[in-house]
Amino acid sequence: MTQATPGTIVTVAGNGQSGFVADDVPATSTRIGAPWGVTVDEAGNVYVCEYSTDRVRKVTPDGKITTIAGTGTGGYSGDGERATAARLSGPHGTVIDKAGNIYIADRKNDRIRMVAPDGTITTVAGAGPRGYSGDGGPASAAKLNLPESLALDDAGNLYIADLGNHRVRKVASDGKITTVAGTGVGGYSGDGGPAFAAQLNDPTGVAVGKDGNLYVADCSNHRVRRVTPDGTISTVAGNGTKGYAGDGLPAITTSLSRPYSVDMDGAGNLYIADWDNHRVRKVAPDGIITTMAGDGVAGAAVDSAPAMNTHLYSPVVVAVAPSGDLHIGDAGSYYVYKVVGASAVVPPAPPVADLYGTYVLPVTAPRGEEFELGARIHNRGPAIVSGEDVTVVLTLADGLECAQPSNGRRLTRSFTGTDLAPHGATLDGVFRVRATDDATPGVYESTLEIQYGGDLNLKDNTAVLPVTVVVPEPVDGEHALIVFQDNLPKAAPGQSARFHLRFLAPIGQPVNPGDLDQRLSAPTGFVFTGRPTYTYPNTAMGAITGELKHDIRDDGRTLVIRHNPHLNTTDTDNAPLLYAIDLQAEDDAVPGVVSDGSASIGRRPPVQIRAEVTGTAAEVNISIVQTQLHKANVKRGQSWVYPVSFKITNTGQTSIGAQDLILTAPEGLWFSQDTTGMYRGEHGDEITLTAERSNGNRTLTVRGAVALNLKPRQWASVFPAMEIEAGAPVGPVRVEARIGNPPVATGHATVTIGA
Repeated sequence: MTQATPGTIVTVAGNGQSGFVADDVPATSTRIGAPWGVTVDEAGNVYVCEYSTDRVRKVTPDGKITTIAGTGTGGYSGDGERATAARLSGPHGTVIDKAGNIYIADRKNDRIRMVAPDGTITTVAGAGPRGYSGDGGPASAAKLNLPESLALDDAGNLYIADLGNHRVRKVASDGKITTVAGTGVGGYSGDGGPAFAAQLNDPTGVAVGKDGNLYVADCSNHRVRRVTPDGTISTVAGNGTKGYAGDGLPAITTSLSRPYSVDMDGAGNLYIADWDNHRVRKVAPDGIITTMAGDGVAGAAVDSAPAMNTHLYSPVVVAVAPSGDLHIGDAGSYYVYKVVGASAVVPPAPPVADLYGTYVLPVTAPRGEEFELGARIHNRGPAIVSGEDVTVVLTLADGLECAQPSNGRRLTRSFTGTDLAPHGATLDGVFRVRATDDATPGVYESTLEIQYGGDLNLKDNTAVLPVTVVVPEPVDGEHALIVFQDNLPKAAPGQSARFHLRFLAPIGQPVNPGDLDQRLSAPTGFVFTGRPTYTYPNTAMGAITGELKHDIRDDGRTLVIRHNPHLNTTDTDNAPLLYAIDLQAEDDAVPGVVSDGSASIGRRPPVQIRAEVTGTAAEVNISIVQTQLHKANVKRGQSWVYPVSFKITNTGQTSIGAQDLILTAPEGLWFSQDTTGMYRGEHGDEITLTAERSNGNRTLTVRGAVALNLKPRQWASVFPAMEIEAGAPVGPVRVEARIGNPPVATGHATVTIGA
């Protein structure tokens, strides 16, 4: 039998599908439930807590899988009987003592169960129902709150990550329970002092090292804490900022993202399941952190690949075997993996910078008006990049000039004093530019370079940025308006995208042409859809918006708008004015940029409208519909409600891929937190997606959501927590949903606000 190379990853259990099919079969050929708990005994047996099938299963060294506890039906029963006839509910962690007793964190039952070597199950901690009580008394009479993880020390003390109580509890060998860390109030405090007086925030993992130190995965603090034998607590990994940065640096200076589990090997290396970073990290005894497994991209690992160069998908548990192999419970992919000889592997130094740019430029720009031109620089490599080594060079076309004083048309920007974190951090290499007063209408092409240490040999390091300069018409009614397309809509066949027409006026000049017939023709391959709206974004009263009177004709090829595009006449119509108009690419549209659309505003000459057909219809095809309608009725002043649920279905023929998800609430509603809940399919576990709030907390953005990588006919449900303002308008309002940037799918949910 060929020995696997140290540092490579292999599958121990699972075929990538959730559920239960059969026992006494090869573990790699069958389904397993979400593996939230993994441990390995001295004989090499691997024990897996399957949260979603309510079972604990064992994989023997020869690769066969069997059930050792749980019937597959959630509930609480069976004490004193064989464990395979007992009910568990969401088992979440295991540990094995020297006598061969297997302890199980029976999470949803708020109990710790024990399976003896003869297969009999009993309860050793937790009396139910959920709560906090019992310190100083017998553990079997105490209350627990969502126990997540277990650990044992050499003296036989059992440690419990008591998640809902924000504590770590200890059950001594005499059965008495006490609190060793956490005050019970979620937060972060106490380093350098006694652990029982320190705050934890959702402790999810515990492990005991050979030195007797207790390590705690302080999940929502994005840190790993350590409690010494004398009870003092400190932080050993994570700076409290959620994210990924810092391989090769002291662990306490770098970022983690919801570390969920920890374990130690015999050499003193600490392993961390860095859940949202889709990695397993390793902290050496000298405190330096590296990546042990996972490249940061969510997905299934490739067998026999170097562990640090392949995918993981939400690793939630790590367990070191006596052999030094590292086992990983990968909840998002439904696999248990093994990294061969992990304790002896020294990860290589991080590679050099890998930079690229996303380019910023308008489709058209009126002469005399400032606009942004340049690129936002992204670091897609795993190494930190020093900003002082990065330079952006923009060489302007003849006819364009910098809006600020400069020494010519070659503009440069460097970033001294700024570090560019790995895997997605950005720098702003964008300049303010304008067309010169004598520039003639036409296309002006500028050149942009991204340099690293003066080196141009980088991927995607140069680009030509074309801008079409337009010249305003003479002032006369609607002729005083400056009208241009503000963005290039992109859509695959069958999908929709939105573009904006921007209306400007000479600075300070009022324009009030009255109601005008405005006739728009769609570019070839596109039709008009939806309900066009107008917005004045910069008024003294905030954004003023409304729906445009319109009529869609000629099977969608023509859009007629009847509206007065007035500007600067009151304090509620300050320039600019934006029209938001939806286009849908026809099913047989040919990929490419189409430039034959137009918008005629009254008697003005037509404005060109451009759009791009991307890919083919099979690439992206998504349905967004509102569900849970019974929750959509709310009242003013309510908080932490879930009135909106979007069902997102892949109706196409290929997987969607990771996508941005943007939710937008109207005035009176806002999002409560920087996350949103999600279920993938009818039987999936709840997933928490990390998000960003903006626009007064009325926009919630999930960037690159790998959980939206749905296979054909798969669906997911998204449900954000929201609050309703005390002065919210009574009646129906709409919450918008967009997938992709630019959008590949849109939808909305109606919420009715009552007094």
